[in-house]
Amino acid sequence: MHLQVQEQRPMATLQIRDLPDPLHQLLQLRARQHHRSLSQQALSDLQQACGGDPLERRRQALAELQGLANERGGQHFDPAPEELIRQDRSR
Repeated sequence: MHLQVQEQRPMATLQIRDLPDPLHQLLQLRARQHHRSLSQQALSDLQQACGGDPLERRRQALAELQGLANERGGQHFDPAPEELIRQDRSR
């Protein structure tokens, strides 16, 4: 068995200076409520403020598109795309 080791790049670091005390207290409160460290909570809040997890956004968009297609009964093609491909290959 051969194991392939992927090289991991170091993660970026962000330092915030002059954080207002009320904001720090709010962040600490949110961290306690979500059972996270202060750093984990700050990362979570930043990710949500920037639009959330990109993979989850894609999944949600695909689910919404699937819902729209289901509502409209789907698109029926005549001839079917598969038949068009078969015809093109037989030329």
